[in-house]
Amino acid sequence: MRGDTRLTVLVLDGRSTAQLLLAGEVDLDATPALERTVAGLLRDQAVRRIELDVALVRFCDAGGLSALLASHRMAALRGVPLYLIQVRGTLQKVLDAAGLDELLARPPE
Repeated sequence: MRGDTRLTVLVLDGRSTAQLLLAGEVDLDATPALERTVAGLLRDQAVRRIELDVALVRFCDAGGLSALLASHRMAALRGVPLYLIQVRGTLQKVLDAAGLDELLARPPE
């Protein structure tokens, strides 16, 4: 699924764990596409966890953090944990600086 031209969202269906592969820029413009995709996944009763694979994210600003938090909140309201996986480089620094790493990081299994 494509959001705007700067963010690509690909859904990998793993039944109980849905994985979204994000590629490109996560900013305020990404919010509608990301929220629509997460909302669609949450309509599937089989989905018990959502993982956002952010290995291919090359940019994230405050608007992008807001989009990630809104998606996390939407999933939490339905009792579905939503985590970021494959967090690297700049995005890791942004999450650390905002104090969001522990909230959005996948807990150890």
